[in-house]
Amino acid sequence: MITTLLAVGLHAQEEKNALSKFYGGVRVGFTATQISGDDLSGFHQLGGTAGLFVNHAVNPSGRLKLQLELNFTMKGSHSKTPKNQVADNFYSLRLGYVEMPLMLIWTAGKWQLWGQQFQFDLEIGPCFGVNVFTSEREANGPIVGRPPFRWYEFSGIAGITLNIAEHHSVNFRYSNSIIPVRIPTWVYDRVVYKQFNSVMTFSYCYQF
Repeated sequence: MITTLLAVGLHAQEEKNALSKFYGGVRVGFTATQISGDDLSGFHQLGGTAGLFVNHAVNPSGRLKLQLELNFTMKGSHSKTPKNQVADNFYSLRLGYVEMPLMLIWTAGKWQLWGQQFQFDLEIGPCFGVNVFTSEREANGPIVGRPPFRWYEFSGIAGITLNIAEHHSVNFRYSNSIIPVRIPTWVYDRVVYKQFNSVMTFSYCYQF
């Protein structure tokens, strides 16, 4: 009887500890992006991403967590044509955002492979971003006179994380703008009406 009470007490204490702990970490990776509405297709613009995160369990088992992040992410669009070939077709758009995603993370499962236990998490959440950098160019140099980009962005994110060791994981995400990132209007070249960011992100994460 005493043993049972002790076990129940220890389990309750473990659950209480799980709900009271915050964990932080860093993430770094690269992006492959495109812009819908610019008459181009394909994730041809490559960039980088880096940031910090903190998470907290929202249920006693710790399988459900909320994670708040602060990231810098590069986005944009790029033509397939290199700048030194068929100059009229060259186009490059680079955007830089400081972003704050709020992710709901669920530990979906664990399995053993080669004597090592792996865990994978599913995640989804909204993201608010601030545009801090814009560069739009063609073969002859910067493009002027195009409709401006909004200073902010609202997007939705979904992803999966594979925990490969105690503090180490790799992450894949897809995000898409919820509202146009550029003020909608009609433009003859590179159709501008309702442009949205589409982003694939591949990251390495270290949790302290």
